[in-house]
Amino acid sequence: MKYGFYGENFIDEASAAASVSATRGVKVGGTVGNLYAKCIAGAGGFSIASGKTVTLTASESDTLSGTYNASGVATTRTFSAATVIPEGEVICELGFPSYVKDFAKIAFTCNDSNVSGKIKVIPYARG
Repeated sequence: MKYGFYGENFIDEASAAASVSATRGVKVGGTVGNLYAKCIAGAGGFSIASGKTVTLTASESDTLSGTYNASGVATTRTFSAATVIPEGEVICELGFPSYVKDFAKIAFTCNDSNVSGKIKVIPYARG
């Protein structure tokens, strides 16, 4: 299954690593809690070891080209067993509160030094 939202991604497909920085800001404000940052497995899938975690952390700004500061919005998923996630399936997601500023960037971190595969972080509207 492939996801997308107006062609704008927080992180375009990237190799999974201990840390993957946000690649672009995306409009998230004014969604009244209906917009999520969804981390999905990229081409070839994603593999993580038992007991390891994935964290998505948001930073926010009033303007697209402004300074992005920590928002205090983050989520962590712990994997209880070694897991292989196929391409297009959800790894982790982060919901934006109604008070978030207009634009956000998302960073991906993982505490598994042997994590492998590809990730993508996309905006996803629920409603």
